[in-house]
Order: sequence, then C-alpha cells, then structure tokens
Amino acid sequence: MYGRAEPRQQPGYACEECRKKKLRCDRQRPQCGACANAQIPCEVNDRRVPRGPKKGSICALRSRIVALERRLSTSQSEDNATTDAHEAGSSEDSPVKENAMASFHLPDWDAPQQEHLPNTSIPLSWGVPETAPQSPLLFPDLSVLPAISTSYPSPKQSPTSIGDIFIADLVKADLTQLYFDRVHPVVPILNKPKTFKWINDGNSMSEPRQCLQYAMWTSATAFSSQFSGIQETIYAKTRFLLDQLDLNGNDSLACHIEHVQSWILITYYEFAKTNYRRGWLSAGRVFRLVQFLKLYDLDSPKPLGLNSEGDSISMEEKRRTFWVAYCLDRFMSVIEGAPMTLSEEVVYTRLPCLDTDFERGLVPQESFLAETMSSADMRPYAPLAECVILVTICSRALSHRQICTIETLYSSIPLDFSSRHDWLDGMLTRRINNLQINYPSMSVADNPMIVFSYMVAHSTVIYLCRIIETLSRNDQNQSLVWEFQERGLWAAQEIVRLAKEHENLGYFKAHTFMPLTIYLGASRLARHLEVRKGEMETSEAEDVETSLRASVEALQKLQSVNSLATYYLHLLQ
Repeated sequence: MYGRAEPRQQPGYACEECRKKKLRCDRQRPQCGACANAQIPCEVNDRRVPRGPKKGSICALRSRIVALERRLSTSQSEDNATTDAHEAGSSEDSPVKENAMASFHLPDWDAPQQEHLPNTSIPLSWGVPETAPQSPLLFPDLSVLPAISTSYPSPKQSPTSIGDIFIADLVKADLTQLYFDRVHPVVPILNKPKTFKWINDGNSMSEPRQCLQYAMWTSATAFSSQFSGIQETIYAKTRFLLDQLDLNGNDSLACHIEHVQSWILITYYEFAKTNYRRGWLSAGRVFRLVQFLKLYDLDSPKPLGLNSEGDSISMEEKRRTFWVAYCLDRFMSVIEGAPMTLSEEVVYTRLPCLDTDFERGLVPQESFLAETMSSADMRPYAPLAECVILVTICSRALSHRQICTIETLYSSIPLDFSSRHDWLDGMLTRRINNLQINYPSMSVADNPMIVFSYMVAHSTVIYLCRIIETLSRNDQNQSLVWEFQERGLWAAQEIVRLAKEHENLGYFKAHTFMPLTIYLGASRLARHLEVRKGEMETSEAEDVETSLRASVEALQKLQSVNSLATYYLHLLQ
C-alpha cells in the first residue's frame, strides 16, 4: 500500500529544549531522548496556543469577502444608474430602454402635475399655458434645486490619494488635442497657439495654468468614451488643485484669468457628467470670480496714463471668458426662472471678434452688446457673439414675462405688454435673418456653436408663444395666439431638423445645453397636438407626431454623452 504506515509526528507536545534548538523531539515521557543524552531537565508546556487560524475564522473571513464584493457591485450599479439617469431615479424608472419609443405617449396636459414631473424636477420658467402642468416656481414649497447624491470622487480627497496621478505624455497630448477639437468649438475661451506655447514651456507652468491644463483634460474626457476609465480621477485631481489654489493664495487680492477659465470648464463638465446641483454651485463660483476680476468692465474708458493690461490676445481671452460666463448665467436663469447674476446694464466689455482673427492674433475692436442689439446691420459676428445676442433676447423675454406677471396682479391688462412683445419679436426676427444671411444652412453643419445659436433662436420663438398663450385671455387676441402657435410649431420642427443635422458633426461636439432646446421643441409639439387636435388634418397631425418622435430619438442619442438629455427625456414621459 502507498503512503505512510505510521503518523508523521508522535502524539503530544515537543519539549521546550527541542523547540529552542529546532530539533525533532521524540516526545518520550518523562524525558525525551535528546534531553536524556544531554543530561538536562526535559520541560513540556502543555498550555501552548495551537498554531494556525482559530476555528471558524476562515469561514468568517470568507463571509466578509462576500459581503465586501456585494457592496462593491451595489456601489458600481449605483454609479451607473446615477450617470445614466441624472437625478431621474433608479434604472428601473429610467425612460430609456430598448422599447422606449413603443411605450412613449404624449403628455396629458390636463392631468395633475405629479403625473408628468418627478419630485426632483428642475422648474422651467417659460410662460407655460394655464392648461399645462404648473411649474414648481408657482409653488414656493417645492424645492428648486434637487439634492442628488452621487458617487463621484470627492473634490477634496487627500493629497496622498490623488496627488500622484500618472498620465503618460502621449495621453496628455491626445487629451489636449481632443479639447481643441471638441470642447473649444462650444467654449472658445483660449487662443490655441498661445495655449500650446505655455503648455510646452515648463518655465511658464504656474499653479493657475496647471489647474487650467487639468480642467482642459477633464472637459476633454467628457467628450469622448476613450478616456472614461480615467475621467473621474482627473476630475477629482482638478477639483483638488482648484481648492488648493483658493486656500494657498498668499495675496487675497490676486486672481488669475486661468482660475476663472478652469472653473468654467469644470462647471460645463459637471452639468454634463455629475449632477445639476454641483454644476449650479460651481457656476456661482464662476460668476463671483468674474465679478471679482471685473471682466464685465474690460473696455470702459480708462483714466489718462492707465493703459489696458496685457496684450490684445490676452484681452480677447478675457472678453471671451466673460461672455461664456454670461451665457452660462442666462441658461441657468432661463431654466430656473431665477434672477440673473451678471446684469446686462453694467456690461462694458466688447463682443468677441471673429474666430479666425482671434486664432491669428489679429484682434480688431468689436462693438458693444447694446450697440449690436439696436443695430440693423446684417454683418457676420463670431459664433459666440451670435449666441450671446440670442441668449440676451431670450433673457429679456424672461424679464418680459416676469414683468407681465407682476403687472397682471395690479390690473387686468398688463401695461405696455404689446409694445414690449412686438419689440422682442422684431429684434428676434432680425437676428434670425442675420444668421440665415451670414451662416446659411449649407455651412451651419460645420460649426456646432452656430447650430446651437439657431436652436436658441427657435427656442425663444417658442418662449414668446407660451407668453402669449398665458397672458392673452380675451377673444380679441385670439388671432395673435393662433399666429404664434403656428410660429411655435415651425420653430419646434426647425429644432428637430437641426438636431438631426447635428448628427453629421456627432453628438460628442454638441453644446452642453442643447438638450434643453430639444426638450422645449418636443414640449411645443406635444402641446400643439393637444390644442389643435380637432382642427388639424390627418397628414398634418402625422407630421407633428413624426417630429415629436424624432425629438425623443435625439434625446435618447444624446443621453450617452450628456446627463441633461436623460433628465429632459424623463420629463417627456
């Protein structure tokens, strides 16, 4: 037979002397053989703790491992649900499924609000008709900013956890190029040659520029799936550097333009990739830094002997930084119906020049916003300037609605309602005509900012339509209401067409707030079907339904890139 016939060790304990000398004890009692040969006492400790793990400890360790694995898998599933649903709830309630179009139904505008909007909805102040679901802005007890918990890395992690991030030089170069290819067209705040110059010059890399470089890489990861694995790590590193820059400043009056630019890029990233509350708070930081640097007053007359600071390129970067922050302020105010932080009346900064002149370093003096708004000249402006003008008209329409609401409380007919409305409508018509002349449809698809400017213009038409529907309650204005309803339908269908056209560019290049315009167009289409249900012909109704389905499809395609698309898609359900 194979194997040992006798046990490997004798029963009992080895003596202390054999243990000390590492000898094999024969365990004879009262004296082992080794101790007998050495003629020394043989002592045995029979109370020694057995070697190896305690009984049941291995099972306990295995149970802890299983519990930890379960917690990790749950945490990862929550991460995916938070990213995909964007404050909309768990993946079970997400409207985005393979058969989402089959189950899509038109909103019931006569139903109570709870059937359409989730409890954590972001209110839209767009002059909703009386028969539409009531906005949370009309009910002070509803929260305006939902508190959504996410599992994204905390911006204030310890230096030991995020301080030693290794990014290969090739990855750094790829992220920088990706930034200028996809982020820069919609956030054009940096001069490309100047930026590459200080990136390649190690002696020019100050702390604010290091923050800006990491912010560029962070925003670039949001516009590509290639770097999704390092996206959260770079974002946490950027937030940590920005917080350190605030805490380590020796001069409390010193602030650099790179600091503001970094926060702008991080704010856009947070709106698209984290949650609305975090983006809102970071936007507030942007607005205060803009006010601290007085970027709204760059081109005011200076006293004698006091020249403008910096060269023309640096001054143009400051102008563009201010106008991007200005547009961000308007987007958020229009969404929430909230007061605007950067007041238009105190702006003394010229509009940005053409992009080609900016990249070549030839910066001509552009006109001021007030001059452009009142001018009838049909000349081309920079895409960012066109967006600024149209967003300003939209924000003035917001003020127009708020003024009318207050005036209605004191009189049955709002004072100067018609004159203000006609003035806004005329200004908007001129700007749309200027866009069509200088940026025709053949060239629109080459620039995502121009596409978004068109969508903002059409969204403003929809907004004016909603104001008319809300405040025009007598039969004398019924013809005006019908006219704006037809124009609102046309604007909504144009938004759908532009969303399809944007597919040629790819949704990775889409503006962060593009889902808002698509949602407004879809809401207008659904509203038109409800109001004109008995008046439209069958073919016309089918066209509107087709446009509505196309709007939903556009949001479904955008949601993989932008979390705001998931949120607005949830509202449409």
